[in-house]
Amino acid sequence: PVTHLRPTFFTNWLIDTWADGTGELRLPFADGRHAPIAESDQAKVIAAVLEDPAPHAGQIYPLYGAEELDHYEIAERMSRALGRDVTYVPIELDEFAAILRGRGAPDHLIQHLLAVAVDYRNGIFAGTNDLVKRIGGSDPLGVEEFVRQNRAAFAPRTP
Repeated sequence: PVTHLRPTFFTNWLIDTWADGTGELRLPFADGRHAPIAESDQAKVIAAVLEDPAPHAGQIYPLYGAEELDHYEIAERMSRALGRDVTYVPIELDEFAAILRGRGAPDHLIQHLLAVAVDYRNGIFAGTNDLVKRIGGSDPLGVEEFVRQNRAAFAPRTP
């Protein structure tokens, strides 16, 4: 028997998309929503399942973070945590592909991320639940707290 974990977008995605450090999140997600989940919260769930696998055998667990947000709300929480403006700039898929190519992403990754963006726009990643707390033992980390804990990763970049 196995246990399937299906996490939504990770909070670390915010660091990965912060590459140019301009204060803009240039992403093709329109007004889609998700509840970003921290890797540490996933780890707590994984550890609990490994410590006592029997009750989890055959289960499928969609994992979500603290609250469902769109990227405008994510940018707002990042702004509060960092004490400076962060703006979500919705872009089209072709612009996102060009950004990824400019960062040296391989074609198969670009294709994957474009498909994910379409799914995101269509609500595939939306939702919330209490599984992180119920299984992992603590409330999931919110975006604002995650950004505060990883402030150095969001430092302004100088040319």
